[in-house]
Order: sequence, then C-alpha cells, then structure tokens
Amino acid sequence: MAFVEYGDKRHPIPAGDMLVGSGADCHLRLEGPGIAPRHAVLSTAPDQSVAIRKYDDTVLLEINGVLLGPLPQPLHHGDKITIGAVDLLFADERKSGSTQYISALKLPPIPDKPKAGGPGKVTTGTGGRLVCLTDGREYQVIGAALSLGRDAKADVVVTGGQISRRHAEIVATPRGYMLVDYSTNGTWVNGAKAERAILQHGDRLKVGDTVFTVSLFGDRT
Repeated sequence: MAFVEYGDKRHPIPAGDMLVGSGADCHLRLEGPGIAPRHAVLSTAPDQSVAIRKYDDTVLLEINGVLLGPLPQPLHHGDKITIGAVDLLFADERKSGSTQYISALKLPPIPDKPKAGGPGKVTTGTGGRLVCLTDGREYQVIGAALSLGRDAKADVVVTGGQISRRHAEIVATPRGYMLVDYSTNGTWVNGAKAERAILQHGDRLKVGDTVFTVSLFGDRT
C-alpha cells in the first residue's frame, strides 16, 4: 500500500486520483500559506505505482526540494513533497524493504556510550548511509556505529525540542545495520515507533522533525 504522511498520520492513496489542497472537495486537505484549493493530484496506475502532478500551472510544487514542471512525476519511497509550507512524505510499503522490529531480549550487548568522533561529514564512501531529506546531506556508518542527537559530538547533529542529546544510533551487527533508540520522545522507522529495528534499503527514519532515508548501496561516484 502507498500512502503519504502528514501531521504524523498516514493517509492511504486510493486507486485512481487523489486530490490534495485546501479545498473542501480534496481527499487530503492541507492548511497553510501557499496552498491552493486544488493544488496537486496523486494518481495510482494499474501496477500500483504512483505519480504526482500539479493541478494547474498556477501552483508551485516541490519534490525533494526541486520544483515540479508541467508533467507528472513518478514517486519513489521516501520522497518529500512540499506544498506551500507543508511537507508530505511518500511511502510505498512494497519498496520499504522487510524491516525487522526485534525484541531487546534478542539483542547482542550494545555499548552504553556512543563511539568517539566528531560530527558526521558528507561522504561518497561505501556501506550504509543516512540521506537527509531536508538538505540532501549523506552520513556514512563508519566503524561500529553512527550516533544521532543534539549533542555537538554526535556524528549526525539533529536539532529540535524533541531531540535527546544521545537520541539514537545505527549499529553495525552481523544481522545488518540496526537502529537503537535511546531517546525520551522516540524514533520512527517507516512511520512506526521503534526501539530496535534491523534496517533495510529504502527505509525512512524520522528523528524529531528530521527525516532520513536509509541507503545500503555500494560504491557511488
């Protein structure tokens, strides 16, 4: 099933067309500046793929920070749709991998302290990466773990009132990259709150208001 996330709620995308805007006739009503009564249309094809188009040429619509032209654009799992001042997140459960949510009783021991090191840097190396949908920055999992939080020493510094100093880590395990949540307010994987989860390529990780996609591709130039 494909859906868009808005206001921490999932809105399934039905067969046919789904009208998005501020008008009362819209399937998904949005509120805020810059949102037209009929702003965008999400269309589901017979193969269950979803494309988005502007309702007309008078509106502005961004996909992952890039203005959409007059033609429809296919959507991919993890895409960010910006309408006015509102961000929607598109998810396709068929493409989100088979993320495993596991009990803490099954976990190997995990260090109590995050690994030492400075803030995370943009990288084009190999291995697991987090890609921030806000600014496109990429953070590679180097060594045993990648730490996320508001502490300046975190590999990925995330700001916001809901962020703990040591919020979460991505830990390399024999089973794959595992999310470990240490926070007070929680971490979400594909819209579900998770304390422990084995991550798969294409998964969507939400820390406060910041959203990342998980990339497990190899070398990239």
